[in-house]
Amino acid sequence: MPHKILNKITSTLFFILLLFSTGYALASPQSSRPSWRNWILELRQEALAQGIRPQLFDSVFHGLTPDKRLIRLDRRQPETRLTFLKYRNTRGDAYRIKLGRREYRRYRQLIDKIGKAYDVDPCFIVALWGIESSYGRYMGNYHVIRSLATLAYDRRRSAFFRRELFYALHILNEGHVNLKDFKGEWAGGSGHPQFLPSSWYNYAVDYNLDGYKDIWRTHSDVFASIANYLAKNGWQDGQPLAIAVNVPSNFDHHWVGYDYKKPVREWQHMGIRAKNGDSLPAGNLIASLVEPRGGPYLLVFNNFRVLLTWNRSTFYAGTVGYIADKICYRR
Repeated sequence: MPHKILNKITSTLFFILLLFSTGYALASPQSSRPSWRNWILELRQEALAQGIRPQLFDSVFHGLTPDKRLIRLDRRQPETRLTFLKYRNTRGDAYRIKLGRREYRRYRQLIDKIGKAYDVDPCFIVALWGIESSYGRYMGNYHVIRSLATLAYDRRRSAFFRRELFYALHILNEGHVNLKDFKGEWAGGSGHPQFLPSSWYNYAVDYNLDGYKDIWRTHSDVFASIANYLAKNGWQDGQPLAIAVNVPSNFDHHWVGYDYKKPVREWQHMGIRAKNGDSLPAGNLIASLVEPRGGPYLLVFNNFRVLLTWNRSTFYAGTVGYIADKICYRR
């Protein structure tokens, strides 16, 4: 009885504070948008209808205000002067590769076991872990709920971030992470693999069978979740990722881009050759030819496209492949 009364008082106080607080406006006024307090009240109704505990919602949103910094970050234009090789050498620097080799040695038995279970190259599990959070050393300091609520309220991409926000509330509601540890990068990615809440929902794995899909503290869950993501998105173990190639001087650049897929033998017939002089792989493998800014032409295969589902950037996918090769001492 006392607990029920206390919970009711807590929820009542939350409503009183919210109703009498000053509305918080973001940088750009939007006349059709409700005040922050009314928006939270509406959000609360939907959250409770989805099964979120009222005490949890009220404690999470008590005193919460939007983070104006995120609006600037969300509107920031991507850097266009950065070249592929500069990007790769910055994010795949010698120190990150050295750490990757050390962490792979430390967890090799577990990572190899998980890689075999999911038919995924373990070197790529380590590489993704490394590029996303520096092997768990830096997972971000933004509060995930505040970030997602701010971006959902802003409405530029409201529907997307609102869905992510509800996924995040369910993660908390089910106890997979506590609020103080639920931090990440500015757009809501968190944990060792920097999963958005929807990616956690679709791909996170409770590998150690403790009842929680813990990508924040449990290494076995982290590695299995990365492997599961790759497997579910079509990873083909044993196939190449990308090969740096030379193109003939008279090559028709109409064929450059992800829209064009050809068997390797057709690319060879068009004069494409491996930059290092090696033979290209089996002629029936399907590949596309891309040209990242400031980098070599790349003949990219299925697994490269799988990495693009994680991050739709040629620079990113190429750098993950570079890190994986270096960690595993490949050429």
